[in-house]
Amino acid sequence: MRTRNVKEFGATGNGTTLDTVAIQTAIDAGGLVYFPPGVYLSGTLYLRSNGGLELSPGAILRGSPNLADYNPADFVPQNSASKAEVTSGGHLIAAVECSNIVLCGGGTIDGNHPAFLNETDPECPLMYRRIARPGQMVFLCECTDVRIQNLNLKNSPYWTCFLHGCEEVTIHGLHIQSDPRVLNDDGIDLDCCRRVTVSDCIISTGDDALTLRGNNSRLKQKRDCCEIVVTNCILESHYANAIRVGVGCGEIHDALFENIIVPGYRTAISLVSNWSNDPASCVGAEIHDIEFRNIRSHARRFLQIKLDNAPEGNAHTSATLHGIMIQHVRGTMELSNMLRGNGVGKLYDITLDDIRLNCRGNGPAPEQDFKGAWGHASTDAAFELNHADEIEFRNVRIDYAPEACGWHADIRADHSTFHTTMCKFSHGFQPESTR
Repeated sequence: MRTRNVKEFGATGNGTTLDTVAIQTAIDAGGLVYFPPGVYLSGTLYLRSNGGLELSPGAILRGSPNLADYNPADFVPQNSASKAEVTSGGHLIAAVECSNIVLCGGGTIDGNHPAFLNETDPECPLMYRRIARPGQMVFLCECTDVRIQNLNLKNSPYWTCFLHGCEEVTIHGLHIQSDPRVLNDDGIDLDCCRRVTVSDCIISTGDDALTLRGNNSRLKQKRDCCEIVVTNCILESHYANAIRVGVGCGEIHDALFENIIVPGYRTAISLVSNWSNDPASCVGAEIHDIEFRNIRSHARRFLQIKLDNAPEGNAHTSATLHGIMIQHVRGTMELSNMLRGNGVGKLYDITLDDIRLNCRGNGPAPEQDFKGAWGHASTDAAFELNHADEIEFRNVRIDYAPEACGWHADIRADHSTFHTTMCKFSHGFQPESTR
């Protein structure tokens, strides 16, 4: 792949001059575009097949502070703006239906979120108020043979790196850093992607650090989200999930997560079929055959597996979620682990093997904490099962920190069936589920 120096096409790299035209001209010339050290201010860049960007250490590609410099929401039919999450649908880097593309080099892609989000939300002082902003910083759609390697991605005003309907993808050695006050600032989102490896990444975000999604409604070619391996990563989400699986009405399956550290914050692993609270759109993704192993977590909640994100009694998806294996886990927790079906769809065949958790905290907690942060619901049980069947606990040990109070059950099951083998619990548990 031929390399072209972006400065030979007129880019200044001075951090104030808009270099979009010069960079795009270099991209259109074909091959790999090289960025020497400097700060390159740019609007949307459109990658081409058999090419890409190589940012040297010391090179920063920074998003323009002007929304007019980004693509319109309808630049391709697969793209859209989110009114609910207040985005324009613009991107700093976009590639659609391309093949053999590369982003690499050791430099930095900077979404420049302070240019769009710098006012505190009066209703939630810990977060920025959502105002006009671009969409996903890196947007790769229905592309094949993709390599994203050895880059720093930071300051995204929305999702950081979004791959939609892509195949044959290698993501390696990314450092993603996002301000925890930014709403919806996901790290890596793999939506309807196939044959993907993610390795040796360090991701710290406010919203979900890494997601598998099944939203195929806008794709030209419908695809499952499958054949994905995530390994040797440090993942943390300040107010959401380190690993999130769900969204959409497609199918998510055959994925492996291993050798993961979750240093802290809210939830380590979340599998939820249906995230919509609107009964009219209650479809949900089919989720099955996913394995997690060698996990060390200090998030407040280690695990939630649910058919519906809506509170019990609201929207009920008829989807199924099954074939989940979680092995070799060590860590701490403060909120109940939830395995919750709904009596309509099916949640079953989940195995927890070689799990050792130390419970801290107070057990029962409302859905929102005293600062208004959502997703903190907890009961007085370490594991809360509802409409869940064929749940197997093997070699699971639950201990309680000396200062912990309010915990009264290790496992509580309602309309569920479960089995325990070689388990050690500090509290008693119900030997039979309530049917």
